[in-house]
Amino acid sequence: MALHLFEAGVYLPILCFIVAAFVNRQAEFRDWELLLWIGAIAMVDLLPVPTEVEESFSLSFPLELAVAILYAAPVASAVALLGSSDTRELHGTVPFTRALFNRAQVGVAVVVESFLFHRAATLSSRWYLLAFAVLVAAIAGYAVNMLLVALHVHFKLDQPLKSVIRQMHSGVFGEFVLSYMGLALFSVLVAFSFKTLGPWAIFVFMAPLAFARQMFQRTHSLQVATQELAVKQAENEYQALHDSLTGLPNRVLFQQKLAEAIENASVVDGGIAVMLMDLDHFKEINDTLGHHFGDMLLTEIGPRLATVLRPGDMMARLGGDEFGILLPDLLEESVAVRIAERLMEELEHPITVEGLALDVSGSVGIAIYPEHSHNAETLLRRADVSMYAAKEAGGGFEVYKRDFDRDSPARLALISHVRPALEHGEFVLYYQPKVRLSDGKVAGAEALIRWQHPELGLVPPDEFIPLVEKTVLLRPLTAFVLEESMRQWREWADRGVRLQVAVNISVRSLLDGQLPDQIAEILNRYDVPPAFLKVELTESFLMADSGRSTGVLDAISDVGVNLSIDDFGTGYSSLSHLKRLPIQEIKIDRSFVMNMLNDANDAMIVRATVELGKNLGLQVVAEGVEDRETWDLLASYGCDEAQGYFFSRPIPADEFWRWLSVRDPNAMHQPSPPDSSGRLRVV
Repeated sequence: MALHLFEAGVYLPILCFIVAAFVNRQAEFRDWELLLWIGAIAMVDLLPVPTEVEESFSLSFPLELAVAILYAAPVASAVALLGSSDTRELHGTVPFTRALFNRAQVGVAVVVESFLFHRAATLSSRWYLLAFAVLVAAIAGYAVNMLLVALHVHFKLDQPLKSVIRQMHSGVFGEFVLSYMGLALFSVLVAFSFKTLGPWAIFVFMAPLAFARQMFQRTHSLQVATQELAVKQAENEYQALHDSLTGLPNRVLFQQKLAEAIENASVVDGGIAVMLMDLDHFKEINDTLGHHFGDMLLTEIGPRLATVLRPGDMMARLGGDEFGILLPDLLEESVAVRIAERLMEELEHPITVEGLALDVSGSVGIAIYPEHSHNAETLLRRADVSMYAAKEAGGGFEVYKRDFDRDSPARLALISHVRPALEHGEFVLYYQPKVRLSDGKVAGAEALIRWQHPELGLVPPDEFIPLVEKTVLLRPLTAFVLEESMRQWREWADRGVRLQVAVNISVRSLLDGQLPDQIAEILNRYDVPPAFLKVELTESFLMADSGRSTGVLDAISDVGVNLSIDDFGTGYSSLSHLKRLPIQEIKIDRSFVMNMLNDANDAMIVRATVELGKNLGLQVVAEGVEDRETWDLLASYGCDEAQGYFFSRPIPADEFWRWLSVRDPNAMHQPSPPDSSGRLRVV
């Protein structure tokens, strides 16, 4: 009702004003030239410019202002009202009163323009007086037009008037206001030409107006495309940082926020708690009731547990049934303990999934910054250790204690046996093949160290490498890996097989300024072309590198050895680092590859990493490929190489030789030709 009253309140007065003027002979249609004005305005109005608001605008304004300059207010408003048109009128899609309002509000604006102009100047006035009168009339007419349209939108959509006006002056309308004065001065040229050249001069100005409309349309289209791209980018970013099932932040976002929280806490000497929680017996729920119930349970867990957190705390799904909780601004450990207790209390209540009440329990591990560590990786590891301690104890949650850690006295004692083990030849290298996705041929092998302990059996590297890295034994152990891998390469080459061999180098080894010369000497001794050795570094190097380590890396590259970033995606890589350092390859961490068939976020991360590598001109290798479906998906993404149990686990050198002879017999007698740079191409 308010909208109809408003429309009537606009068109009835202007119609009465025009009719009264003509009835009282205050105005009259002198000749057919006014019909030309009406036709010209109608032609321009039938080509409106789209906007971001519910209304559109046309470029007939200069013609209507020219009419206001040439004629008295009643005649000018009658011409503008009759000439104003809308394509929707032709199609019958706009109500009669709405069409009448659209015409009438233009007529009101023209009345204001004509009245103000003729009170201040005529076409024969001095140029500055003429320009002033035209600009004043144009500003007033625009204000009236804008206000009437805004009021119409306000009544129709029940939006605040200020909000409507603000929206009208954003985007295209903002640019329109800036060019409005130019169009107003253009109307003076139209009026002069009409007086000088006659009525047909009107149509000379149709082409410039059509061109101006085209420019407005292009600007609007570009703005719409930019807005759509921004929305799409925001959606992609959200999906990449959130779990697709629960909507909670994922591991990537959790690690980012943890790093930010540590940085902030270090500035203000604050505290942080990191919690890791997994659900007890979740596998049994999946196996008994099916994955559908398991997924539904996970979606219910998040919102329930989030109710016990403080504002500013963060809960994330890290994968499977594992959740991470970040408590920044921690004043004391007791706050984290209390929150853990409330989490356990919430889990005591059954969770209803499709009418079935499920009893769920969980285990929580807590690590505190700075008491337990000053870096994110160690905090997460110690929270994880605490979680498993809680699971073993059955107490619900545990705060980290040194006794929980696998760095036990037994492990520390193990380090004392490293030097004798080197002397007695207890360390051996296992090899895991790397396979090209394009043709399935073997592209190389990664050398992985193992400790054949006389009492403990085969000790995996995770048990001793972190300890060795803290001692002076790192240099001789690194030398052993380089020496043995190149000796093995020479043995294979003498048999007719030349495969690129990758070795892992500790970040701390990059502080050894003698490492590049050591590598060059070993390559020379075994007559190995440098391109057949690849040095792999963990992604943490990109965050921790210094001028010294970067210099060592550059020197290794100068030798001709290829460089690779291992476990890519688990750290906090800087694109500027990737671009600046002499890196030829990135390896996508297995944690993303192994779950990419079931986790849309992991699949998106893998695909984005492949595209990033390609755009930077890098080779991309996927780790952890365990089935054909993952292989096919990686191939469709354009990934270069892959390694994982789908091809072979890491195996001793003699087993690798037998595996290669069965897998790729053609590689046994085909040395690789040099590429365009003079280096050997890997087969």
